[in-house]
Amino acid sequence: MSYLLGAFIFGLLSTCLQWEGAQCLPGYNLTVPPEVRVQEGFCVVIPCKFTYPASTDTSGVELHGYWYTVGSSTSDYAVASNDRRKYIEYFARTRFLLSGDLEQGDCSLTINDARKSSDERAYYFRIEKGTIRFSYSDLPTLVKVAEKPEIQIPGKLRAGHPVNISCTTPGSCSSQVGLTWGGVSVANTSRTTSEQTNEIKVYSTFIPSIADHGQNLICNASYNQGTHPVQTEERIQLDVSYPPMLWFSGIIERPGESQRNFTEVSHIEVQEGDSITLFCRIKSNPSANAAWVTKSKKTTGWQSSRTNILTISNVKLADKKGYKCRASNTEGETDATFQLYVAYSPRPCEQNNSRCWRDGNGFQCNCSICSYPASRIQWQVNGKNLEGNDSNETMKATFWNKTEEAISTLYLTGDLDGEQHIVCLGTNPSGQIPLKFFVASSGDSLKRNLISGVLGALVMLAVVILIVIIVVLISRSITASRSLIWTKATALLKIKRSLTNSSTKSPTTPKSCITHLSTLVN
Repeated sequence: MSYLLGAFIFGLLSTCLQWEGAQCLPGYNLTVPPEVRVQEGFCVVIPCKFTYPASTDTSGVELHGYWYTVGSSTSDYAVASNDRRKYIEYFARTRFLLSGDLEQGDCSLTINDARKSSDERAYYFRIEKGTIRFSYSDLPTLVKVAEKPEIQIPGKLRAGHPVNISCTTPGSCSSQVGLTWGGVSVANTSRTTSEQTNEIKVYSTFIPSIADHGQNLICNASYNQGTHPVQTEERIQLDVSYPPMLWFSGIIERPGESQRNFTEVSHIEVQEGDSITLFCRIKSNPSANAAWVTKSKKTTGWQSSRTNILTISNVKLADKKGYKCRASNTEGETDATFQLYVAYSPRPCEQNNSRCWRDGNGFQCNCSICSYPASRIQWQVNGKNLEGNDSNETMKATFWNKTEEAISTLYLTGDLDGEQHIVCLGTNPSGQIPLKFFVASSGDSLKRNLISGVLGALVMLAVVILIVIIVVLISRSITASRSLIWTKATALLKIKRSLTNSSTKSPTTPKSCITHLSTLVN
């Protein structure tokens, strides 16, 4: 009876041990990560620890370990084993290795030159020793093969705003794994290694610029063991937001000539009568619209033309000024000014600062000439020429210019006898203009002043005499007129009295009296 009971228990135990996945007896334990990650082409070690009941140990019998793929249709082929008689899967030959010491309970599996196409699957461990047949199939481990490193960029990239970026790759069975950045410039790089997650990670500070937009951020993972170095990389095209950037292009049309195109300039020179079309170009992320804006005289602020095209026909000198273009997006607003210069010939400037005056023992002359382009100024003094910043024994000239105004100062010293004939000649490609000055030495000046004074006094005297004569003549004329009128009035009075007396004597006035009266009146 006891024999039958022992046989039943032994048979049940054998069945339980041979049932793959069963752990119906205590003492069969396995410690293995449920998942491991490896970079394609790299190697990885799957750490594994196992136990089995010592009571079932069979002394003198070799312990064999086997790694199988989960779901394999047959147990005839393993992927790694210390049993030389065992058939090894073709894809795993020479690359999969049972690297742990089984006698020490170490069942670690090493995979070299990991391949995503064949190696990314689940595996489980099995032991065999004498009558022991046990599979730890309920504790598989999943191998995931990463094709490339993983780049992490937090949030949106904005030009000029620093961000912390990182790149992660699975660890390796060797410490000879390198992670480096490429494509853009980064700073403050640090590296960490996690044994728990079997990951290597690098952190860096990245300050994106406008030039980085559309460029590739590259993380390069390299593994160098033995004579077969392996490299793999991840690339991410950067999307960097930035405010609008403006530049200008345009077309110049001149009567009788073919049109001329220009681009990427901030100013241009045209001639009066030309026609010009200006385009305000824009580059931004996100997109924006550009428009020419002008200051309104009726309202404060700028008025938009709502278009990026500006046309000026038959250019005049008054069109010489700056033209502003404006664009905006979510990253900001940008203004740019295009300066239009109109070429014109030399002429005196509006402020008219050209003059000569006495300065100590000599004279100083200023000459200010406006033109575009700015003029070249040459002094001509009594047949001698002086230009730019130059000097001789008696003359010195200094010169400087602004955008359209050329200014030169002439100093005359030494023995200045007689009159000085001075010409300031301004010249540019459109023409020239002479400004003439006349100065005299002190002696000549005194004589000239005396002569001028005498002549002035004589003229004043003549004017006074003429006025007196006119007044006398007018006075005499008035007196004569008054005397004649008084005489006529007296005669009329007498006639009136005579007629009155006659009328009392005769009712009819004689004809001769009437005639006499008419003569007196006339």
